[in-house]
Amino acid sequence: MLLVLALGSARPAQANCDRIPSGKSFWVRLLDPVASYSSKPGTLIRAILIQSPDCDGAPAFPAGLEVDGEVVAARKVGLGIVHETASLELIFDRIVTADGTTLSIASQVVEVDNARETVRNGKIRGILATYTPQGRITDGLGHLPSFNPYSAPSLIVYRLFTVLPEPEIYLPPGTDLRLRLNVPLFVGDQPELPPVSFQMDEIERGDIEMLLQKNTTRTYTGKGKEADLVNVLFLGSREQMDSAFQTAGWMNGDRISTRSVLKEFRAFLTLSNYPSAPITTQYLQGQRQEVTWQKSFNSYSRRDHLRLWGEAGTVLGQEAWLGAYSRETSAVLSITQHKFIHHLDRNLDDGVNMLVRDLTLAGCVKSVQLLPRPELHDTFVNATGDEMLTDGRLTVVQLATCANSRTEYTHADPLIPIRPRSRLVRYLRTQVLVYKSDVVRGNLIYSGYYVGRICIHALRSRHQHGQEQEAEGLPISPVSPDTLFPPITFAGGSGL
Repeated sequence: MLLVLALGSARPAQANCDRIPSGKSFWVRLLDPVASYSSKPGTLIRAILIQSPDCDGAPAFPAGLEVDGEVVAARKVGLGIVHETASLELIFDRIVTADGTTLSIASQVVEVDNARETVRNGKIRGILATYTPQGRITDGLGHLPSFNPYSAPSLIVYRLFTVLPEPEIYLPPGTDLRLRLNVPLFVGDQPELPPVSFQMDEIERGDIEMLLQKNTTRTYTGKGKEADLVNVLFLGSREQMDSAFQTAGWMNGDRISTRSVLKEFRAFLTLSNYPSAPITTQYLQGQRQEVTWQKSFNSYSRRDHLRLWGEAGTVLGQEAWLGAYSRETSAVLSITQHKFIHHLDRNLDDGVNMLVRDLTLAGCVKSVQLLPRPELHDTFVNATGDEMLTDGRLTVVQLATCANSRTEYTHADPLIPIRPRSRLVRYLRTQVLVYKSDVVRGNLIYSGYYVGRICIHALRSRHQHGQEQEAEGLPISPVSPDTLFPPITFAGGSGL
């Protein structure tokens, strides 16, 4: 009996939750590059778990575990003769657990974070390069489909110098993917992760509440209109803050100028990225933001951004920075506001969790706490009319000296071939894509179909507005160093 008790005590505590239901989402970060132009079916790919699927509201795995998969299908544009768009299909079917064993999973990709690419039924779909304002300029709108759409000499000259965005897909190391479980996953034999408290003691709570009493809970535009919600507080020096965001791959926003506006307009027209695009000015207690941070991948339309205001004095003996975080999901030309505006993700709290996750993975966070604000409404509307949802809690992040270094991979320095090397070949591809687009889409018939599709999409979006998509199983539990990298001890004394 003593031997049985000794062996039982040597085992790690088992998870309280036995099975993760299908439909739950989790996030991984690529370790290997993938490209539609050069990746082949069967190519093995690796990623690391950066946010676990939750089981009964708690993470089932610690972050940092290796998640393996392979390329199932890759379709390149090439010269554009056969295909106008690229596609990739990736499958991740194995998790290497903390004790070294392999756990089989069934999942599919449902989102590429901050990317211009879309995902449908597990397949990553590239952009249609001619689906841009400059790619759709044609004088054939009043005619039926024709194999000779260039009736105007000026259009022929223009087409000779048309520039299109790169249609091939390239996902470098560091790209974040959201996966979704297709079948339930048994985790009853996994070690139980220690519970984490996000509560603060009375002294901490009192110090922060005094700070909040001096400030409004909403930011304001220059015209005095309510804008974003103050939803995060950073504690730490300016040097710690700068180091944390830079290590996590975030960038400051440029000042608004003629040059930055032109760069922003070019990024919008070419479906490309402007990683340091200006962030509009907002005010807190009459003071404009002191610093801005943003993160995007390869899309102008999608980015995370944060405005910060430095506070006078200290909180808990540290410098304090109140922030308003939001996540942009699309850019459109607003007729009523006479300018380009961004629409925002409705769920503010999940976005803040992703921000904290990025800084934590960079090794720059000491602790995370949550301060309830029951007086806040859970729904509000920002300055551009987007509805926001929140539980009202303020996320308090204590920064630390970063433990990791930043490695950046960009399209300018790809690790594998991502497009034809020859400029002549790329020019010929542009002419082929433009000609095919003009023949198929540069006429009255397609224009009528296109307008009808836009109207149907708008009606569907309006009908679905305000409905929760619980089936996606987005991770909603707060993240911190303790939930991302909990201490786990296994039999034999090995630790993670």
